[in-house]
Parts: sequence; structure tokens; C-alpha cells
Amino acid sequence: MTPHAGSSFLMADGATTTRSVTSWFYGDGGALLNQVLQLRAQSASSFITRLNEGSWPAAGLHPGPQAGARFGRRLNRRVYLSGGVDIGFKAIAFDDEATGRFEATRKSFETAMTTLASSASALVTAATVSATAAPSASGPRINVHGLVEYRGDEKSHPFVLAGVGLAKTVGAVASMTLTGTYRFTLPDQSAVEETDTVRISYTDKSALVYILGGGMMRDLSRQSAYRIEARLMIGPSAITAHVDAEPSHATVSQSGALVLNATNPGLQFSSVSTITSTLSGVALRNFEAYVGNRRALQWVISAGYVRRF
Repeated sequence: MTPHAGSSFLMADGATTTRSVTSWFYGDGGALLNQVLQLRAQSASSFITRLNEGSWPAAGLHPGPQAGARFGRRLNRRVYLSGGVDIGFKAIAFDDEATGRFEATRKSFETAMTTLASSASALVTAATVSATAAPSASGPRINVHGLVEYRGDEKSHPFVLAGVGLAKTVGAVASMTLTGTYRFTLPDQSAVEETDTVRISYTDKSALVYILGGGMMRDLSRQSAYRIEARLMIGPSAITAHVDAEPSHATVSQSGALVLNATNPGLQFSSVSTITSTLSGVALRNFEAYVGNRRALQWVISAGYVRRF
């Protein structure tokens, strides 16, 4: 999903319309920027690549190290019951496809704004444009589980196991923050500076996980052993993406407005309180961009120390 387009309003020339946008990075803001660039006879290579082109960038379960503990009880010579907890670090993160899309948006923002300034060369004497992308992985994913284990009689104690668990990511959420800033200096040496900030946060719901696996355990003494195990965890993955966006305007001069009115619609950039910028939409808070529901398969290969009491 994408937020609705902002309302149209007349620019300072009293004849050209523009629309209020909250960000250039996605949705209607990016579409308006590209439309004006096209109307100003700029090539498609100068357009911004919006975050939501086709679909929003996704985050997913991330492979990585885990740690855990388990307590078990023998029911008979071959059957054991156990319960435990596993912690996977940096559980939700971005793959190369997602980070590549964020980078494409970041880079194209710089290109689009620089091209826009150069297309108004008679109005802009200098332009500074920069954009950054800052990814952050989530906190750990905790899996609390119960297992039934069946062991063979061989010296190496081969075993198979099955069970269920409840998995949940805790702590910090996975997120990506894009920040774009541009400053246009006008012929009278007044200046306009605006900053566009978008943050996409990814959270997952608690999920019931089914566990199948097997391995071997070898005694070190009557009280201890080492254990090698492989487990397949099967369960739903419901990751929700929320978008926050907020434009800001620096008061770098008491006067200064850049009105790009050679097209209709046009764009307006302002450091004057009485002249509204196109980047003036209401800040977006916790907008649900998408919910990704799919079945996740995760392999866990582990080695551990066993202590008998």
C-alpha cells in the first residue's frame, strides 16, 4: 500500500499548481518529481527510483549464529522429553536485493535533485545535494520449545527428534532510514534547504514453529557427553513493514523561494513562511506498507555439551 496523494494548491505565481508531498522517496512525491523532470525535457535516467516501485523492499529471517540451553528428562531407555530456549542473533535483516533497492533510491535521489537544479540554471546559482541510507538489523529471535527425542542403542547414541516451539523477535526492530538533503542558492544569494527523511521498520509476529531433526551424542564420561544436531524449523513468517516520513525545512535565510513554474504541475521550494513548499505534507507515522505472509524453512546445525545430573 501507498499513502494517498496530497492536496493540490496554487504556487506563488498564482497560476501553476503543485501538490503537497511528504517525501520524494516513494509514492506520489516521487511520481510528481519524475513528472516535472519529464516535462522539463529531462531523460528517464535522471528520474528517482521510488522505494515502492513494484513493491516495497522486504526484510526476512537472516541466517547467523545461535545460542541456547535445554533441559531433558528420560522417560525410558530410548525416549526423552526436553524443553529449552534458542536465541538467534540479528534475526531479521536485509538481503542483497533489498539493500540494492535502497541504494538505487538513494543514488537516484541525488541525480534527480541535481538534474532539477541544473534545469533551472537561471534560477539556481549553486546546488548541494546529498543522501544517506542507514540499515539496522533487528534484535534477537527467541524460540522456546519442547521436544520428544528417540535414541538408538549404538555407542554413538544416534537420535531423532520432533517438537513445537514459539518464536518471537525481541528488542530493536529491523529498519532502513533514508535521508536526503538539498540546498539551492538563488541569484540574490538567498537559499532554500530542505531535508526528506523516511524510515521503514520491519516487525514480525509470534509464530508457532514445528521442529524435526536428528543427530548423534557420544559419552565423555558417566556425567557428560557432546552432542551434534541438525534441526529443520518450519513455521509462518509474518513480517510487517511500517513507514515513517517527515519533511523538514532549515531557515537558512529570511527570504528565498524557488518556483519551478515552466510546467504544470510545478514544484515550489521555500524558506519563507508565507510561501508553502511542495515538500510540506503532514508527517507520516506508522503507516502499514505491507504484510508479508509466507512459510519459512530454517536449518539449525549445532554442537553442544551435555551434563547429566
